[in-house]
Amino acid sequence: MNLLHCLGREAGLFIRTRSSVAALALLCVLASIAIGLGHAEVQRQEASIERVRALDVTERESALAGAPDFGDAAYAAYHLTWNPPSEMAFTAMGQRDIAPWMLRVRALALEGQIHETDSFNPELSLTGRFDYAFVMAFLLPLFAIVVMYDMVSAEREAGRIPLLVASAGNVRRLWWQRTAVRVLGLLLACLVPMWLGGLIIGTSAGALLTASAIVLVTVLVWTAVILVFSFRPWSSAVIATSLTGVWLTVALILPLGGKVLIDYLEPGIDGAQIALLQRETVNGAWDLPKEATMKPFFVTHPEWADTRPVTEPFHWKWYYAFQQRGDEVAAELSGAYRAAITRRDELTGWVALLSPPVAVQRALQRLAGTDVQASLAYEQRIRIFHEQLRRFYYPFLFNEEPYGLESLKDLPRFE
Repeated sequence: MNLLHCLGREAGLFIRTRSSVAALALLCVLASIAIGLGHAEVQRQEASIERVRALDVTERESALAGAPDFGDAAYAAYHLTWNPPSEMAFTAMGQRDIAPWMLRVRALALEGQIHETDSFNPELSLTGRFDYAFVMAFLLPLFAIVVMYDMVSAEREAGRIPLLVASAGNVRRLWWQRTAVRVLGLLLACLVPMWLGGLIIGTSAGALLTASAIVLVTVLVWTAVILVFSFRPWSSAVIATSLTGVWLTVALILPLGGKVLIDYLEPGIDGAQIALLQRETVNGAWDLPKEATMKPFFVTHPEWADTRPVTEPFHWKWYYAFQQRGDEVAAELSGAYRAAITRRDELTGWVALLSPPVAVQRALQRLAGTDVQASLAYEQRIRIFHEQLRRFYYPFLFNEEPYGLESLKDLPRFE
């Protein structure tokens, strides 16, 4: 009871500090705005996915109904793939801002379809979207500094330290109580908006607790840093300047230096190079003898080597064979592209060891399923589905079976 009384007294004193209360109120407002914007973006993406899925089914059924043969059906029919936002995506958009979360594919060469809109590699972001992860990673430390930097120095400059020592008895306990009140205020300002937002959309308690733990660790880490400076025999201005310098170093300078170093160590590959190589291979096949396409195709697909040879000027199985060859020629470069993205992400993880804001942002993005690995996993699901499409059409194309809609009842569906 005595502890609760002391904490209540410290809370009453803290509330009288208008600047600190205003800082917590502003932090709560910013967190609420970030949650609201996150909700709006998630709803927009979910609505877009549902709308396009309905249109995709209608358009594909029309294309298949009007196709004269399987080759034309595979050419005309688009198949939507999508990556729905997770239950925690409203807290961290991450790669969903720069990587596609919907892609319509056909049974043609895939690399161009994936990379034709790619203009850069995912890399370490210094700021990014104004979402909850950004507020917790980059703005929360500043508010923690505002609330706690002069907790000791203000008392010393006002000449109240001897009085506090005499009245409190255990001055160390007094400082811990004051720190606890401020930490609790920061946590309430950060967590209440997230919990309300999560409960509104039905986010699981486990996910919210995990995100809360990340925020708690963030507050405790910065509290420890601030206390190291607060108990120095310095003026409030010097302490505030020093802590601001620490924030600038770990939130801006280190991430910027890390980005420069990552660009040097792992420059990556432009996705447009992959699309160009695949496109040149496909377009060049029109001018080559058909044997130049079919022979290497049969090496990777020996099950079709004994089918009737292509003697006509044009045949669908020749057309899809050189589409396949386009992907096979670009496969090495495509694999290097994905490996480079993975290595860049790993190097960013090393930067996060020195930069708590980067670490917090990465942790929340991983929880939200919006990190680099989640983006690559969606791309892999597209590749698996595309392979299923090819494997479905190849027997009809190479065995030259007559076209019929009843044969499409087992056409792969993306899930």
